[in-house]
Amino acid sequence: MSSSSLWHVVMFSRFETLDGICELESYYTRDDDDAWASIAPPPQGLRRPPTCPHCREPIKSLRYGRVYKRADLDMSEQNVATSCRRALRLIHEGVAAFDGAKISKDLEKALEKIPPGELPVGGGEAAEQELDIREKKAIRPNEPLPVPSKRFDKKSSHLRPVPKSIKEAWVKAIRRLIAYYEDASKVAGTTSSHVRAYEAAVATLYRQYLEELGYSNGLPGAVTPEDMALGLARKHCGLPAPPKADVRFRVEACWLTFNIRFHMVTLAQKVAEILVKAKVGEKVKAYWADMIEDIIYSVERDASMAIEVARKSQSNRQIVRTALFLMEAQYQAFSHRVDRYLSAGRIDNLKDEAREGCAKAKVAMEQYSRLFREAMDFRLPDQQWLQDNYGAPAEAIVAKWAALITRLDGGYTPVTDAEKREIVKALMGGFLGIKTRGHFYQCPNGHAYVITECGGAMEESRCPECNSVIGGSSHALNSSNTRAMDLENIGREEGMAASPFAWGQGA
Repeated sequence: MSSSSLWHVVMFSRFETLDGICELESYYTRDDDDAWASIAPPPQGLRRPPTCPHCREPIKSLRYGRVYKRADLDMSEQNVATSCRRALRLIHEGVAAFDGAKISKDLEKALEKIPPGELPVGGGEAAEQELDIREKKAIRPNEPLPVPSKRFDKKSSHLRPVPKSIKEAWVKAIRRLIAYYEDASKVAGTTSSHVRAYEAAVATLYRQYLEELGYSNGLPGAVTPEDMALGLARKHCGLPAPPKADVRFRVEACWLTFNIRFHMVTLAQKVAEILVKAKVGEKVKAYWADMIEDIIYSVERDASMAIEVARKSQSNRQIVRTALFLMEAQYQAFSHRVDRYLSAGRIDNLKDEAREGCAKAKVAMEQYSRLFREAMDFRLPDQQWLQDNYGAPAEAIVAKWAALITRLDGGYTPVTDAEKREIVKALMGGFLGIKTRGHFYQCPNGHAYVITECGGAMEESRCPECNSVIGGSSHALNSSNTRAMDLENIGREEGMAASPFAWGQGA
């Protein structure tokens, strides 16, 4: 064999070896003659850059450019994921450590210091007739997900008519929450390396195919050159579908913004109570109530959009968990409207609307549960996860609707926040001496009760208000009952320590 032939054999062998190391067969297809024909959809999962088996240096030959670029993208993807994960953890820790009780007290003190002359007192002004902010188109359809923080900070249109002293106290109170909100919004807007590469490839191929099709009039039916070019670009860009890795962080970041907005609503409701005590004018109270309703509706709008984002990526667990935020926002929106109407001495059709809202909540709870079970092939572990993370919380929201209906019917009257705080203080300082959280629960209809001693349920009884089953056995709470988190949170604010028992932790 000549030296030239021997050289060709050696080089061919080396190529075959490197082709195998780089898994070239996973990136290209062959024709009937065993020659490379076209690109193939790249393999699933994260890939590492191919390296030489002898020197461990990266293989960057042009022959393996597609392989190396894919691995390079995966490394960038991992960096983005790590950065998003870290950012979400820090934001979550910051929001969890947010002392709403202290901020509320500081806010109350700041408002008390406002000279009476700066508050537009008097009740002769007519309140706005329209109480539903949604009909005012508060959020434009083209606003991003989540909505910009300027809707809630000092630039909010709802704050413009509010006296400057009240506005300044409010902006100072929510300053940290706004910072957390903006950080979470940045994570929600993060685009992964794979998505950017996919979009760039599709855009490049789209322009190429559109130029080729621009001279063709033989397209079938009503198909336009633009539609055909986009379809071809997506088909031949190298990926069967857009990457979905960044969807997880986008949805989880939205969850954080929902919790932050619920914190804002709680603080804003405290301010509303102070304004009522100060007997400010009806217009000021109406503007403030509009702002609260706008915050709640923004959660409702964003939760609906986040569900669609999760649905497109087939993230079934994210769908049902996001649905909880939607259900809670819908309840809070109506509960807020009830408070506004009742304070204005108006009942209108609230009872019928409450029953309709409760019925819709039950339908949504069953619908999302069914879709999740079907998508997960009715596997038992997934069904247990569904009950713990969606079923029980959703039932608690339905129970709040039922309690609201009872309230409108003139039955059970909910305990005010001030009364709840006095109850908790009495339990902490009385003969029971409850010093840790994990003792407060509620029946399916939202009526609260306390389990003393260790706080674990050891027997079942009946709710004195509605006769529902309460309690449980062997430290396991009845599945229809839930933690009374409003009382747990008040206990935390008043200095109750975390529960040392497994059944009382998480508050």
